[in-house]
Amino acid sequence: MHFRILLTTHSTAFMTSGGGESELVQVAELLNDAGVQADIYGIRSRPLRFYDAVMHFSVNADGEAMIREIVQYGKTLLLWPNVWWLTPPDAAEIARIESIARRADRLFFKSVTERDHFLTYIAVEPAKCSVVGTGISDRFLAPADKDLLPTVCDVSDYVLCLGLIEPMKNQLELIRALNSLELNGLMMGGFRDEAYYRRCVAEAHRGIHFLPFIQPCSALLRSAFANALVVAEPSFDPPGRSCLEGAYMKKPLVMVDGDWQREHFDDNVWYTASTSASDIVPAIRAALADASRDEKIESNYECVYARHSSSTVATDLIKYLIDAGLTNY
Repeated sequence: MHFRILLTTHSTAFMTSGGGESELVQVAELLNDAGVQADIYGIRSRPLRFYDAVMHFSVNADGEAMIREIVQYGKTLLLWPNVWWLTPPDAAEIARIESIARRADRLFFKSVTERDHFLTYIAVEPAKCSVVGTGISDRFLAPADKDLLPTVCDVSDYVLCLGLIEPMKNQLELIRALNSLELNGLMMGGFRDEAYYRRCVAEAHRGIHFLPFIQPCSALLRSAFANALVVAEPSFDPPGRSCLEGAYMKKPLVMVDGDWQREHFDDNVWYTASTSASDIVPAIRAALADASRDEKIESNYECVYARHSSSTVATDLIKYLIDAGLTNY
């Protein structure tokens, strides 16, 4: 008999779909491929009683009604906080999140850095916390159709940046760097902050293009990776899945230095000294011209694949499901 898992998140998550929402969808895919029945909550999911456990993504306040229902029903609650604070949360927020964490049977984090960041502010029993790497779909290993992207966007020889356009992701400074370098750019992912998006568009030179949200793992997304010179995400928070996918597709990566980045990529990427355009410029130049570029790209691919292949992550996740008390697998 297999596990039956329901995946949930807070009620407003898909109003503006970003990395966290993509994470939920891809964890469901990974589990289903591994033989676990993993349904995403919605019109097609079964009643709660059907499932052995519920995975809830986020500690957003909008999800608290869902969490209460899960706990009252006596279901195992597996929580992915998916949160990163640039400034310490206030006391009320800490108390609210600690209340959620106490009700969870296990908390999952995608990296040691993310776990330690969370525990800096939130009191949780360490034994309840598990680290499971981000699983990257095997579709990124298949040859990409490089002719697909030019059918929707007239851009070539570009720096690719993925993710919702918002101040946290720092696309404006990247655009200023590309302006200085006179390099083309492709910003894919739509926007969360319209005013910030309009500033980005206003400052971008004519060779910088903007595309809306693209389906995760899609042929178009893989074509965009394949055609890129560099993948850059000099964000204030850890860059996440897009850079891992870039490593899978053997692209040079540019990002701000930090503990999360070092944990995942070591010295195999090109780090900016800060989030400012003046420091992004030399990092992109280095990524294009470094004499050890090919060796670093290959080493990055091997390290990321070893930790983040879908089969490796599925095996780790199933182990933790069993440890959480779901023993019918």
